[in-house]
Amino acid sequence: MSFTLIDLILFTGIVQGIFLMISLQFISKKNKAANSILMIIIGISIVVFAREMLSYQLDPKIFWRTALFTESTIYLFAPLLYLYFKVLVFRDTSQNKLSFKHYILSILMLCYFFWTLSLSLKEYMTILGAKGLYIVYFIMESVGMLSFAFYTYLSFQILNQVKNTTHPTEYTQKIARYIQYILIGISLITLSWAIGIFNIYILKNYNSFINYKLIWISITIFLFIVGYFSFTQPEVVRLPVKKKAPTKKRLTQEEINTIKEKITILIEEEHLYTQSDLNLKMLAKKLDTTANNLSWFLNSVYEKTFYEYINAYRVKAFLQKIEAGEHKKQTLLSIAMDAGFNSKSTFNKTFKSLMNDTPSRYIEKMYS
Repeated sequence: MSFTLIDLILFTGIVQGIFLMISLQFISKKNKAANSILMIIIGISIVVFAREMLSYQLDPKIFWRTALFTESTIYLFAPLLYLYFKVLVFRDTSQNKLSFKHYILSILMLCYFFWTLSLSLKEYMTILGAKGLYIVYFIMESVGMLSFAFYTYLSFQILNQVKNTTHPTEYTQKIARYIQYILIGISLITLSWAIGIFNIYILKNYNSFINYKLIWISITIFLFIVGYFSFTQPEVVRLPVKKKAPTKKRLTQEEINTIKEKITILIEEEHLYTQSDLNLKMLAKKLDTTANNLSWFLNSVYEKTFYEYINAYRVKAFLQKIEAGEHKKQTLLSIAMDAGFNSKSTFNKTFKSLMNDTPSRYIEKMYS
């Protein structure tokens, strides 16, 4: 039994994967659902790696008899990675699952595998002869590549929601960049896979450097990067799921536009949020509307309560002051008070809720 350099890389991947699966158990429970999905993805990677390692060590008849079982997992990677991003980004727990249709390809592949078990070994090897195996793998790889392309597209839609959040902060922008880098990497892998399929199955260039094994090594390396990221940043971002607009509006579209224009001037230009005693009634009075109308407006248009809306601006102002170096001249509490917070506890709670970290730890990580 001999092993190649690629086998050594695969073995290293298996060891790292097992380490990650065990370690993810001890990360903050806040992201337990996302980490569980990541563990499943890494577990599948380990199975694929082990299969690839043994591909040239097992009897060919035994290998081809069982290969289709592990190959059925290629249709799980992309949907599960998409689900991982959904759970990581949205606060709605109903997002923690995918409907049955997302698993149809993998189930069909498993059905094909079980069908082959009904054949005798001689019958099965006859089917694999000639162009049987060639056609099976061409279809399997092509559909797998298209699956990756489709779910990468869906994941980019999630990324756009993170980027277009109503009140982006430096932290959410940093997370958006991270997700974008991962998706760009997956996109490049998908493109390489398409090139490999064209090279091998269309041009008949069987010595192509870009092949099936290299693609899966690249995919798993990316998955491990995501896994290691979970250690340093177990809580990423929590966006509300977009809700359907209510059937009956409290305000007309013209009234909504008027309030939106006025509140933009008051908050973003006049910085009314720095007024520490600001409340719903006071802001409603300045907008020439009622507190109930303003509350409905904030919930319907921005999907926030009054204090969520105002405190998001206060945290943003605080971060701008930190970026300007004011924390080197005065205390964090003083800067928070200047931004409009009226107590240390409210500031710390709001900051932790929006930035997923304490103020001091965040500044240490970002500006030290």
